[in-house]
Amino acid sequence: MNRNKFLAFLFLIIFPIITNAQFEVGKHYLGPSIGLSFLGSVPQIGFNYEYGINLKDFGDVGFGGILRYWSFNDSFVGGEWGYKDFLLGAQGNYHFKLTNEKIDLWAGLVLAFDAGYVKYKGNNSGMYPSPSHGGLWLGFQGGGRYWVSPTFAVSGRMGFGTLKYGSLEIGCDWKL
Repeated sequence: MNRNKFLAFLFLIIFPIITNAQFEVGKHYLGPSIGLSFLGSVPQIGFNYEYGINLKDFGDVGFGGILRYWSFNDSFVGGEWGYKDFLLGAQGNYHFKLTNEKIDLWAGLVLAFDAGYVKYKGNNSGMYPSPSHGGLWLGFQGGGRYWVSPTFAVSGRMGFGTLKYGSLEIGCDWKL
């Protein structure tokens, strides 16, 4: 492919992405997600909610909540350790202005409480307590939606946070 054709191809691919997304002020966005936690590549299930508002001199922002659950087992010290985690939090996302109405890109923050439980099963189980763990969690996230219809989108999200937590997720969202 010669250089001009390559540049034209890039323009056609990139221009629609960087040039008004279908995120609307006054609408509710909600849906499930499934992904991998970076804590041992553990599958997690989740639920996301956002409500769109416009902040004067800032832009369109979505505020809402997130819910995540994951669990896994690990063999160690002559037995099996079982971990369960539940994360409940608030999110705020800035939605970028794009001219392509099928794409909604955003970046934001999450403040959550992580509650976890650890259980040991094996030899000398009385020697190992079953502690809880977790605490306040602050994370950064980014993602996007591709609108399949005016009210249904497929979504992707990547997040990084404290407590050594991070995730890569896919899901879907409905606009109400």
